[in-house]
Amino acid sequence: QYDTFPLIWFQSRLWEVKIEVNGLMDQFRLSEALKTVYSLIWDDFCSWFLEWVKPGFEQGIHPEVYYKTIDFFEDLMQLLHPFTPFITEEIYHLLREQKDDLCVKQFVTPGSPDPETAGIGEALKQSITSIRDARNKNHIKPKEQVKLFIQTATESSYRIIENIFRKQVNAAFISYVTEPVLNTVAVVSGKDKYYIETEQPLNVEVQKEDLLKELQHLKGFLASVEKKLGNEKFVQNAKPDVLALERKKKADAEEKIRVIEGSL
Repeated sequence: QYDTFPLIWFQSRLWEVKIEVNGLMDQFRLSEALKTVYSLIWDDFCSWFLEWVKPGFEQGIHPEVYYKTIDFFEDLMQLLHPFTPFITEEIYHLLREQKDDLCVKQFVTPGSPDPETAGIGEALKQSITSIRDARNKNHIKPKEQVKLFIQTATESSYRIIENIFRKQVNAAFISYVTEPVLNTVAVVSGKDKYYIETEQPLNVEVQKEDLLKELQHLKGFLASVEKKLGNEKFVQNAKPDVLALERKKKADAEEKIRVIEGSL
């Protein structure tokens, strides 16, 4: 048994970046292409994917996960090869016995990235980061297991990533609620709320201060977006996708403000 989401997510992300890098290379925008590849390797692969597939203590990695990870690593070396040819060639041959050299290996046409998978992955990253920050601010040790309660309208999305999420935030269990949970550390990420239950005493003032800071930031951000959308010249001249993005920013900020005000 193993979680399939990390493999599906990184495959989709890899396809997305391959398409983007191919476009940048066609336009000779080499610096941007390199930055994109760097972000994929360091942020997505090293910081997130490897953490998500890492087996538990004294547990072996599933062969399917191991060999798929090697496949991904080869693809990453191929993407990086135009910029660092010698070291990527060396690593490519160290991974496993190869029949060809990386410098002559044909690029495989990427598949279609899945926006839904990308969205779930991004939400997972943001949620993990928010909960880890909350643990740190409230002096909850990383090794201390907590109980996590999630208030969300998209419970089905969490079911896909529940095991990964639980391990990444060191939660003994995850439960879904429809009302706030008292005597917990409240965390807001996106449109969802998280309640962390711990055995140690909680500092309510620290939580309130953090929420007020986030609320102030969001209100300032919302004001800037509303100012832009209130500019007739901008609305008339902006491309439809740009206009749609700004309206989405406005709606998301309003929803986050509503959630935080509800928590306060």
